Amino acid sequence: MGTMNYRRIHLHLFLFIVFAEIKYCFASKLFVVYMGSKTNEENPEDIFNQNHQLLAQIHGGSHEEAQASHVYSYVHGFKGFAAKLTEEKASEIARLPGVVSVFRNSKRILHTTHSWDYMGILDDEAMEIPGYSTKNQENVIIGFIDTGIWPESPSFSDHGMPPVPRTWKGKCQAGEGFNSSFCNRKLIGARYYLSGVEYEEDPVAKKQYNSPRDSSGHGSHTASTAAGRYVENVNYKGLAQGGARGGAPMARIAVYKTCWDSGCYDVDLLAAFDDAIKDGVHVLSLSLGPESPQGDYFNDAISIGSFHAASHGILVVSSVGNEGNQGSASNLAPWMITVAASSTDRDFTSDIKLGNGSNFTGESLTLSQMNSSATLLDASKANAGYFTPYQSSFCLESSLNGTTAKGKVLICRHAEGSSESKLAKSVVVKDAGAVGMILIDEEDKSLAIPFVIPSAIVGTQVGEKILSYANHSRKPTVRIFSAKTVLGSPSSPRVTSFSSKGPNALTPAILK
Repeated sequence: MGTMNYRRIHLHLFLFIVFAEIKYCFASKLFVVYMGSKTNEENPEDIFNQNHQLLAQIHGGSHEEAQASHVYSYVHGFKGFAAKLTEEKASEIARLPGVVSVFRNSKRILHTTHSWDYMGILDDEAMEIPGYSTKNQENVIIGFIDTGIWPESPSFSDHGMPPVPRTWKGKCQAGEGFNSSFCNRKLIGARYYLSGVEYEEDPVAKKQYNSPRDSSGHGSHTASTAAGRYVENVNYKGLAQGGARGGAPMARIAVYKTCWDSGCYDVDLLAAFDDAIKDGVHVLSLSLGPESPQGDYFNDAISIGSFHAASHGILVVSSVGNEGNQGSASNLAPWMITVAASSTDRDFTSDIKLGNGSNFTGESLTLSQMNSSATLLDASKANAGYFTPYQSSFCLESSLNGTTAKGKVLICRHAEGSSESKLAKSVVVKDAGAVGMILIDEEDKSLAIPFVIPSAIVGTQVGEKILSYANHSRKPTVRIFSAKTVLGSPSSPRVTSFSSKGPNALTPAILK
C-alpha cells in the first residue's frame, strides 16, 4: 500500500511538472532584450556568457531553463539577446541595470532596369570597365537583408571580377537547394535566419527554402537593382526590351535572408545586422519595414540595428514603405537613408479607341489585344440579381450577370488601392464572359498590371468621359490595343502614388 502511495505521489509530481512546463511554454513569447553598445574591450564570448547568466538569474538560477529560453545572442555590433519569456519575466529583465529596452518580436513587411539610364548614370557594359568607377566598386560590399537570392541568375555572375576583398569575414551558409559553392567573386556571402519565424508561425512552407535561396524573388530583385551585372536582351514578354544592370554592377553582394513570404521578424533582423557588422559589409540595403505608425526607436529592431551599423561606418539604405498615405512613412531614424518609390520616364500603356473616334491611353502590361471593336458597357448595368448596380460597378466576385456581360468590354471601378485586387477584377470580368475591361482607378493610382484579358487602367477624369460615352450612345463600342513601352514621360520623376509619405511622425525636424 505504501509503495502504491509513493508511486502515486511521484506520478502527481511528474504531471505537475509537465503541466507547469506546458503552461510556461504557452505563456511565453519571444522578446528582444536590447543592452546598448558594445565596447572594443568586450569580446563576443564574454557577452554571450553575461546573457546566459542574466537569463539564469531570472529563471531562479536554473542554467537549463536559461539555455532553453535563449534564441539569439547579439555580440558583435551591439549587446543583447532574444529569448522566450513570460510577460512577467520580460518586465523583470527590463528593470535590471544595463538593459535599455525589452520588446516583443514583431513582424516587418516587405516593400515591393531602366532606372540608372534615366538618372544619367553611364549605360550598358561601360559601367563594368575595370578602373572606370572612381568609387572603386569592386571593393564595395553591399549587404542585402531580404528574402535571399537566386544565385544562378546572370545578374550575379562573377565573370571577369577580381578576387574577394581580403577584408571580407563572412561565410556562405549551405542549406536546402543552396550549396556553399554557389557563392563566387560576385556573391561573396549568404546566410539565413529561421528562429523568429519558426517560433511565431507554422513551420516554413515547403515552397520556401530553408536556406539563402530566394523563393519569392524580392531579394534577388533588390540585389540586382543595386548591384546586378549587365545582362543583355532583358524584357517582360517583349516589353521594356534592352539591357539591364544595377547601379554598381562591379560591387560585391552579401545576402542575409531574414524574410519569408509572411514577412520578417525582429529577432532575425537583429541577428542579421549583428552578423553583417562582423562580416565587414560597407552598405546595407533593406526594402522592408514596419507598418505605420512606426514605434519609437528603442523598440524598433531596424532603428536599433541600423544605428549600430552606422556607428561602425556602414551606410544603411532603406525603403520608406508602400502604404501611399500621408504620414505613413517608416524607417524614420535620422541615421539611415530612407528612399521613396519614384517614377521614371518609362510607361507601359495600351491605346483605347472609342467608336466615336475618341482616343485615350491607359496603363497596362497586357500583351493580348482585341482584333476588332466590341460593345462597351458600364458594369453597373450587368449586375447579378442579388447585387446592386453600385456593387457591380466595382466588378466584385460573382457580381456580374454572365448573359449581359458576354462578349462586351466592361467599365469597372476600383477604389481599394491594391494591385492584387485590380488583377482579380480582370479575372471576374473574364469569368463573366466579357472580352475586355477598362478600369477606372478612383484614387488615380495608375500602375500597370498584367491583366488576364485586354484591359487598361485610367484615372477618374478620363474614366468619366468613357462612362459618359457608354451611357449616352446608342451603340457604344471600344477597342483595346496591346500594351507597349513608351519612353520620355514628361511628368517624371515624381513620387509614385503608392509610395509612403511624410511627415516624419517620430522626429519632425528630420524631413522624411
